Amino acid sequence: MTDKTSFTKTVNKISKEDFITLYPSLVSGKWFSERELEAFPFEKSASSLAGRYLIKKAVADHLGHEFDKSEIEILNNEFGKPDIFIGMNLRDKLDKAGIKKIWCSISHSRSIIAGLTILSF
Repeated sequence: MTDKTSFTKTVNKISKEDFITLYPSLVSGKWFSERELEAFPFEKSASSLAGRYLIKKAVADHLGHEFDKSEIEILNNEFGKPDIFIGMNLRDKLDKAGIKKIWCSISHSRSIIAGLTILSF
């Protein structure tokens, strides 16, 4: 018997202008970890933060929004690829939902940011 894996793919996008408007409520709502805010200062890296918001939003839309979004931390590895780190409090919720792995990709132009999130079950 073979083990079948299923996937859910979500593509979200936001304009840089809309993200700039939304940013203060995201910071007060603790959508970003301290390490994310240090690695991607808003003044220089608004598009990078917007991409991280889109990935977290996709996961939150799937799980429900009743968790600390900073429990999903997205930092770049040495090659610039975003890697996802899951906090211990959220790990149980992912296990109960049957989510085994999360992949992501972030892309942006001057005015539009897109986030691709793939959940593996």
